[in-house]
Amino acid sequence: QVSRMTEAPKYSRLGDLKAGSVVNVYGVVVFFKQPFMSRGTDLCSTLKITDQSDQKIACTVFSKKLEDHPQIFGVGDIVRLHNVKVTDFKNSVTLMNTFRFSVLAFDGAEGDPLEPRTSSRSFHLDQEDRRTVEELRTWAASQGLLLPTTPLCAAQPKDYFDLTCQLLAKAPMDTTCTLLRVWDGTRCAHTQLKVIVEPSVVDGPTSFSAARERLIADVLVYDNHVESARQLKPGDFLRIYNLRAIPMSSKAPPPASRRSEEGGRDHLGFHLHGGTAFSRGIRVLPENSPAVRELKRCAGPSCFVCLRSRRGPAVSVRGEAAPSGWSSPRQSAAEELRAGPTPPGAEALLQQVLVHVAAFLTSTMLLTIY
Repeated sequence: QVSRMTEAPKYSRLGDLKAGSVVNVYGVVVFFKQPFMSRGTDLCSTLKITDQSDQKIACTVFSKKLEDHPQIFGVGDIVRLHNVKVTDFKNSVTLMNTFRFSVLAFDGAEGDPLEPRTSSRSFHLDQEDRRTVEELRTWAASQGLLLPTTPLCAAQPKDYFDLTCQLLAKAPMDTTCTLLRVWDGTRCAHTQLKVIVEPSVVDGPTSFSAARERLIADVLVYDNHVESARQLKPGDFLRIYNLRAIPMSSKAPPPASRRSEEGGRDHLGFHLHGGTAFSRGIRVLPENSPAVRELKRCAGPSCFVCLRSRRGPAVSVRGEAAPSGWSSPRQSAAEELRAGPTPPGAEALLQQVLVHVAAFLTSTMLLTIY
């Protein structure tokens, strides 16, 4: 709910900050890191913001509670920070949270609903606040500060990109790697390397129709992101940050060989490496977020499903017509599902043989080890 206050808070421009003061500010996010464990007992999140003064100011938030951190979905989001202290760190102005700190976050695209993201039950938001957010949105668009995510159909070998998608299933590979099976309603233009796992360890559907399978990407997440993956549930909508598209050899399915990146160049794999550099991480998006609504609009809303079962057979989906002008390789899930399986040809047959060979090699390696 919106609280009613007798006096509206005062806000400072980022170019007018003075060291030692405690201020309230608005800003456009130009860099951020998802919350990570600090050297102490708190979670830490970092971001850099700017405004019409064209000053870029770093901000650090320490808090044990994840919900106290800014809910930033991407570069270009707008944040409102209350009760942050201005410090001078290495001759640079930095903001840090203090007592009674609070934060609101908004989507940065013009025309998006003005719905603040916050864990606070009450906050002050009046017409002046709304005007400020809209002005920052317009200014950010004119400066080219909004960075769109990349759909699977546009992913190219060696790219690093942010992906908005839905999680269909997941499976642990080992203690440092987890497989996420995701889709975004588009079809990757490159042949993907499929990861083979035992059905007994899969959380979510263990098999899909041939039409659905062509739209699914296998994403391997490593190291510190494994813990985040454990919290995910099939059906969640995700944004995966700094995902890497790696040309790989079909002869060494990951993660049996971490050196597969150096192998052949005939298949494409998707890896989320460890660490938090370049905002690397995973965030669950609420279903009412503009990014999820856009995902459903482009691919057809009936294609994205709520996977209620934790484990079970493939979920059947009824497709619906794709928007006009939608063509391959950016083909909607509804259109792809309606089209049915591709007639078998030499290329399709070769891909099937490669998959079986990879499965045989994996089994042989496991027998050798044990």
